[in-house]
Amino acid sequence: MRIWEFEDKKETPSDLVREQDFILRVRRMQRASLPYLVLNFILTAIEPLAKNTSAMELAQNKLKAFASTTNGSFCEMSNGDVFLTWENPGEARLMAARAIEAALEEYKANANVFLLIYRMPENYSLLRERTNAYIEEVRARMTVSPPADKVDETKGQLTAKSVDQIQHLIEELEIRRYGRTQRIYQDNNGVWAPIAEEYFISFEDLRRERFPKVEVAQSEHLFFSICGMLDQKLLSSVTSSFSAIAGRTINFNLSITTIMGSVFTQFVRAVPHDQRKLIGFELNCGDLIQDFLLTLTAIDVLHREGFRVIIDSVIPQVAVYLDLGKFVVDSIKINVSKDRILQLTDPSIYKKIKELPVEKLIFFHCDNDRALALGREMGVAHFQGWLIDDLVAKKKI
Repeated sequence: MRIWEFEDKKETPSDLVREQDFILRVRRMQRASLPYLVLNFILTAIEPLAKNTSAMELAQNKLKAFASTTNGSFCEMSNGDVFLTWENPGEARLMAARAIEAALEEYKANANVFLLIYRMPENYSLLRERTNAYIEEVRARMTVSPPADKVDETKGQLTAKSVDQIQHLIEELEIRRYGRTQRIYQDNNGVWAPIAEEYFISFEDLRRERFPKVEVAQSEHLFFSICGMLDQKLLSSVTSSFSAIAGRTINFNLSITTIMGSVFTQFVRAVPHDQRKLIGFELNCGDLIQDFLLTLTAIDVLHREGFRVIIDSVIPQVAVYLDLGKFVVDSIKINVSKDRILQLTDPSIYKKIKELPVEKLIFFHCDNDRALALGREMGVAHFQGWLIDDLVAKKKI
């Protein structure tokens, strides 16, 4: 878990990415000649879900699965509510009943409270108004300060004292509030098939809400101690509710030290052997460089327990002096953001990455057309980033 890999930054604030993406989807539906059905599931209006994060995630996952099996699209808002959309859907009430039966059967008596139905394009204005309400909710949350006793008031660079304060704060947090996911896709001649989800903590959201006056970038070793605490908190959270992710192909960012601790041991005990190959752990390349032998030990531990292993956050130029092909891992993630892609055009760097097993390569932070073009030129099939998310969304609408 590292600050430079938490979010695929777009031009909009990270908190508004989901809402802004859905507005683009609504606009495309409005311009289309085909009819669309949009169901808005207000999960936060269902009290048992609003008070139980695991139950909320389970309902979201069931709705996502229903959308997938019915050729629909799933869109989650920042507060946990969900939109499902279909092209040429047929009878709206029947589709709504099927969705409730699949995911919210026990609450169906109160469907009038948690379900809104929109038909596009005729309900465009109403749907835009509803989406704008979600945006205003996010903005209000961003501008209202948390309670004083929940915020670290230390200013300036990290110190041992401020790290201790932050770690005490993290102990009290519901960490899944800051959880985010982003899919990794396989490119099949322009047809994008999801192959895994990366689940990570939005450190920027956490920092902005809870300790906005602290500068973390200048004190690397102290920052890493916070990352380790977040790793353990996230892993403990997943351990206590593993059924919510069972059957899904998921990657987690994890520090080397966490793998060697008791929290990881508890996680291993909670995961059935037949589920472990679905779970991958992304180890930061920076950890590898700083402690080569410990990283090799961690890779061996993960493989011995049956998990997938990914070397994460590889800057292209690192491939020149680090023989990544020698590591026994399942995948290697190359950072191809617009700030890094020029490195890949260097002939020596291009040659080194081209020598790696192409089936193991994932081009991530893919936010520019040049990165996608170079990846395809090199035979890379696996990509992750907001550019790919946008391409997938456009294909569905």
